[in-house]
Amino acid sequence: MIADPSNEPVLKLFKECDALLQGHFKLTSGKHSEWYFEKIRLIEKPAALERIVDLLAAKIRREVPDFDYVVSPAYGAIAIGFLAALKLDKKFAFSQRVDEKMSFRSGFSGLDGSRAVIVEDILTTGGSLHEVVESLRARGTEVAGIYVLVDRSAGTIPVEGKPVGSLLALKVEAFEPAACPFCAKGLPITKPGASDKKT
Repeated sequence: MIADPSNEPVLKLFKECDALLQGHFKLTSGKHSEWYFEKIRLIEKPAALERIVDLLAAKIRREVPDFDYVVSPAYGAIAIGFLAALKLDKKFAFSQRVDEKMSFRSGFSGLDGSRAVIVEDILTTGGSLHEVVESLRARGTEVAGIYVLVDRSAGTIPVEGKPVGSLLALKVEAFEPAACPFCAKGLPITKPGASDKKT
């Protein structure tokens, strides 16, 4: 894992919360990795989550002066996005998968035609973020910015041509199962977290 020294304060916060795990993990993308960021460890400690979301909200406030909604995909990013919306004094909405397709509940009355900032927890391949962007565009909602807590690609994966802002940008190797060195060694694998995404 390669980290920029400027990331150290945020990385330290993840470590303090036991949210940075080392082992053999199957990610939501289906790829395998030695490192896993367990955002649930942050969510279950609201004071720690607030500290990190304060940093994220400050970054969004500096970079996106005009927007209406903070939008996050269910379920892991809901607490992060909601807290960011609270601190930014914006409306909040979340997307969820229904029959494996990302969509929004009909109750979000003001989302259509608005400007939204997407807030996600972890970026690995960008797949979930692409789905959220497509769902927003289908409603005529402009994507004013995309932000994550942790970017495992170290800024190398844009989403729909847009750069992804992050608090923590790291280059973390993720392997296809057939090329995974940990599988080759016969190490047991863990699939942490939960998602309705089929892999």
